[in-house]
Amino acid sequence: MFKTIAAPLLALPFTLFAPSTHAQQTGLYLYEAAQADPALAAEFKRVMEPFLSNASWLESFGTTAPPTSETVDGKTYTVYWGCKPHDCITASYVVMYSPQAKQITGGAFLQNNFDGPNLIKSDITWLGKTDFDAAKVIGKYFF
Repeated sequence: MFKTIAAPLLALPFTLFAPSTHAQQTGLYLYEAAQADPALAAEFKRVMEPFLSNASWLESFGTTAPPTSETVDGKTYTVYWGCKPHDCITASYVVMYSPQAKQITGGAFLQNNFDGPNLIKSDITWLGKTDFDAAKVIGKYFF
């Protein structure tokens, strides 16, 4: 009887935290996804062009997080977030990529300034043609 109960209980943590099929398909970090999808790499470079001279860390995508999926106006996007290595609180970005259109359709680059522990100024530069609905989705990834 112990084996009958123990096996499902031991498997429970793996079941609860296992990624969904959709997450497995889109779960590549940005640097991995860009290697697999040259259009994504080109789009990232295009939208980040204004920042590359002062933020060379963008060339390697910085420190990244697993992507998420967001739906805006009935279209599903893969959302990638990244930041300046070892200094995420001062510079980060979010981009919304349409795998169907092979385009980054929206995004933002955030730069924060601090006085000690206090945030005194944030500059958000919107990337591409970010509309208001996309901006609402992107904004939640920054704060």
